[in-house]
Amino acid sequence: MLGYPLSRRPPPGRRPGALVDPAPEHRIGKLLIYRMDFGGSGGALERCEDQLEQALAPIDQSDHKLTWLHFEGDVTAVQLARLGGDFSLHPLALEDVLNNGQRPKLDAYRNTLFITLALPYMREDELLFQQVSLFIGKDFVLSFHAGDHDVFAPVRERIHAAHGRIAHAESDYLGYCLADVVVDSGFAVLADYHDQLEELEDRIFEDKTDDLISVIHDLRRRLIGMRKVLVSQNELLVRWVGLEHPLIHDDNRPYFRDVQDHAKRVVDLADGYYDTARSLLDTHLSLASARLNDVMRVLTLIATVFMPLSFLVGVYGMNFDTKYPWNMPELSFRYGYPVLLGVMLLLVLGMVIYFRRKRWL
Repeated sequence: MLGYPLSRRPPPGRRPGALVDPAPEHRIGKLLIYRMDFGGSGGALERCEDQLEQALAPIDQSDHKLTWLHFEGDVTAVQLARLGGDFSLHPLALEDVLNNGQRPKLDAYRNTLFITLALPYMREDELLFQQVSLFIGKDFVLSFHAGDHDVFAPVRERIHAAHGRIAHAESDYLGYCLADVVVDSGFAVLADYHDQLEELEDRIFEDKTDDLISVIHDLRRRLIGMRKVLVSQNELLVRWVGLEHPLIHDDNRPYFRDVQDHAKRVVDLADGYYDTARSLLDTHLSLASARLNDVMRVLTLIATVFMPLSFLVGVYGMNFDTKYPWNMPELSFRYGYPVLLGVMLLLVLGMVIYFRRKRWL
């Protein structure tokens, strides 16, 4: 299986931008809201809530510069509608947040940037993707992750450590930091595939069974699917680098190029591992064919050795009556049987020596 585990699609004919809660089987069943408020002098205040009203409550901070709200888990249609009203978000973008399974893309609106990213991860040896959505505004960043683990915990730790540019983050730079976490997650998944490929390479030369074909084919299929998603994600980031928008600062473009470079490296790794998997499949089939040829060669040599013996045994097994003149004289010869066995033995030895000189044995 390869895809989004909570993929949701609106039914045909629904009004564009309509927010309708998905079926219960497509929901995780929990929501955590992390809020960080950045001051102009550096540093940030953090709190975690499970109710939107508390998360949106105003703060008492005179030099407030930026608010980051991260939604981990299920967001309801009512909550998204409230966020759309408070932050002036486009209804089509809100619909994409609610209906998971969107391809990676970047939509530029007048006052906001909307980005969807694909977070790859492994679950019980299955490659899956979780959607991560970002709204980047002038003084806010909203992030949505339809998963059950805190994917952006490392970013908050960096903010609390107050090291580097992130302590005085602008909204587009914070968006870069979040996108960088999602893109770099691909390296961990591909490292797992690297280990699998090495193990398969060892098994191919040690294991003489044919059950590896299905394993290698399944690995190739997953790498193809992963590459398709990662190529779309790389194209999104290429567009982000060159996008002219009031929310994008020129001094932050080098960071966008950096995350795009990471995305390109992930795509290159996926391409390389796909080629490796294809080579392993070709090698496995070649080895299987070589082993089959060895078996057929041995069987052919055995059959060739026994052909003249079968001929002699067939001739001398006709048992004609010895009193008639037109008969095989050897039938009445006293030492005919041991002579025949000796001739057969010499034939076998001669053929084996001949095969060895021809390097057929």
